[in-house]
Amino acid sequence: MKRIVLYIDSKSLNDATSHYIEIVNRAATKLGFFFLITESINNIKFGDIIFTITTNNYIKGFFLRPFCKTIFWSQGIDPEESLLRDKNYFKFMAKSAIEFFALRHPGFKFFVSNKMLNHYKKKYNFNTSNFMVMPCYNLQYEQTSFSNLARYDNPSFVYAGSLSVWQNIDETLQVYKHIENELEKSTLTLLTNEYEKATDLIAYYKIQSANVKYVDLEHLNMELLKYKYGLLLRKNNLVNNVATPTKMNSYLACGLIPIYTNAICDYTEKINLNSFHLEVDSNLSVKEIAQEVIKFENTQKDYSKLEIEIKSIFESYYDDNKYIHHIENKLKNHLS
Repeated sequence: MKRIVLYIDSKSLNDATSHYIEIVNRAATKLGFFFLITESINNIKFGDIIFTITTNNYIKGFFLRPFCKTIFWSQGIDPEESLLRDKNYFKFMAKSAIEFFALRHPGFKFFVSNKMLNHYKKKYNFNTSNFMVMPCYNLQYEQTSFSNLARYDNPSFVYAGSLSVWQNIDETLQVYKHIENELEKSTLTLLTNEYEKATDLIAYYKIQSANVKYVDLEHLNMELLKYKYGLLLRKNNLVNNVATPTKMNSYLACGLIPIYTNAICDYTEKINLNSFHLEVDSNLSVKEIAQEVIKFENTQKDYSKLEIEIKSIFESYYDDNKYIHHIENKLKNHLS
């Protein structure tokens, strides 16, 4: 039996990548492939298809197993993320060279948004039909999300995820500080494994009604069911423009009302909840964004109708079966 081997470092297997990988696994299995995960190149044999989710592993696989076909999932634009994080232009150029090689080398590619695809077309003149666009997500719709509509009575806010520079956590906390000052019953919970950093930031911004917790993916649904709003405030830069953060999926799966900026292009185009979401201009000041949230909170809504809106998004944008079917058709042509 032919094998698709996910060549991956253990630190890259996390809540944000697991479901995406599982969808590829299910499609590959339906095509008759055996799906294997390994950290060692020694476990990859001649004739295997190498599946990687980082450019570094892609390069290792190419040079150490040059005759294997490849599948590469671009989770994000690594050179631009590196430049935001490290302010090192030499490192940016080196990572761009590696990314260029991975994208221009024959092999199947996964992208997380059309904006990412267009970025690669512009930056590297990417021009092939050997790709597929599938957003990042890791949760299915939670049927119990609307069993307790009382959760929408008070302005409880949650932020789930890492505290990387492009996640805009500082501005998010500044926005919430303004909200806290005007909405007496408001609360904020940060769901992150970066406990010390999160608590330091809460103290720095003198936020009184916030706490920090971490729950794994298995228990994330149950935790998110406690809150009303999910925060996803990003700056308008290329890293955020091409992204499809799993936060949005997690929030919607549990009936949260997303508050997000228009910096995330895919969501601006494809997330439509009528009056049950708040999309704000990323160019607004933190105080102006807070005022938009406060105005939204003070507007009366019938939240019993939110379930219909969310279910429609999962039937179109977060549909496992649709993506598995598309992957089957794409990989059948590429791997035959």
